[in-house]
Amino acid sequence: MNRRSVLCSVAAVLAVFGSFATPFSIGAARAADGSIAGTTLIVYTMNEQGMLENLIPVFEEKSGVTVQLVTAGTGELYQRIRSEVANPQGDVLFGGGAAMADANKDLWAEYVSPEDASLEESGRNMTGFYTSYQADGSNLLVNKDALADLGVTVTSYADLLKPELKGKLAFGDPTASSSAFAQLTNMLKAVGGDYESAAGWDYVRQLVVQLDGIMIGSSSQIAKDVAAGEYAVGLTYEPLSLNFVLSGAPVEIVYPSEGAVFLNATLQVIKGGPNEAAAQAFVDFIISEEGQTIIADKTAGRPLRKGVVKSGLPLLSDIPTAQEDSAYVAEHRSDIIAKFKKVLEEAL
Repeated sequence: MNRRSVLCSVAAVLAVFGSFATPFSIGAARAADGSIAGTTLIVYTMNEQGMLENLIPVFEEKSGVTVQLVTAGTGELYQRIRSEVANPQGDVLFGGGAAMADANKDLWAEYVSPEDASLEESGRNMTGFYTSYQADGSNLLVNKDALADLGVTVTSYADLLKPELKGKLAFGDPTASSSAFAQLTNMLKAVGGDYESAAGWDYVRQLVVQLDGIMIGSSSQIAKDVAAGEYAVGLTYEPLSLNFVLSGAPVEIVYPSEGAVFLNATLQVIKGGPNEAAAQAFVDFIISEEGQTIIADKTAGRPLRKGVVKSGLPLLSDIPTAQEDSAYVAEHRSDIIAKFKKVLEEAL
């Protein structure tokens, strides 16, 4: 994702997509009574273009709301929202992981959508502050041509330590990127069994050496660089990876044999934002049957609504998975980041 904040009207830059068969009852009702129609909703997001192009115009058409996007990386958006606490400028944060949302609950207005009851149990809003809309899995995105040239195969985290891959790995900054932080906690849990074990952190130290001191500031840039062959393997996440697979690039998704953690991506209403009713309608739409069907059929995401099936990806039951201790990660996020910074300093 471009690290520059870009404010743009979706109505001006995105083509309007056709409406879907299932009506969006909540937003439409609010639009009909005039409470949100004609308003402008400010959405802060780090989501990829495909997600935005397919969801936003339909919401605008159904609700009568004009959406303006502020796009940037996760860390930058969180900093911006926190800097605006005294006078919030945005209405919704769309994207990012549940652990980071949970660690910053003071930024969100309490809201549980009436659509929440139709989500899978793993996606239900149990805190009252943030809403899950899709399951994002950490994975490896490999360039098949680059690996063939190097004469190596990659099926696991352990494989990333092969000497041939030194300087050929693309990883983000866990201190600023929610997807990179998810990868960090994934490898700690999958390799070491928990988040404090010597085995897990020893692996992280070896991986940092393999990176040759390079961390990439944007999740989308990781995938782009792997697709272009600048790196052989990227540590990234499933929806972004699938977009590049579908683009025809010589890449494929590898779920590490030690186990891939699937975490919920969330959206939340910013506390004190200027357009709370429209923000709530946006949340309702994203997890409605219509919104979730768009995610399933027209984006790379895994929807969380019951009965909405995603084609083109293996079932979770067919993937080696690991389970994150979300409560621990949320409570100890700053400790994990501090330990990673120390590892990084020692390695460099």
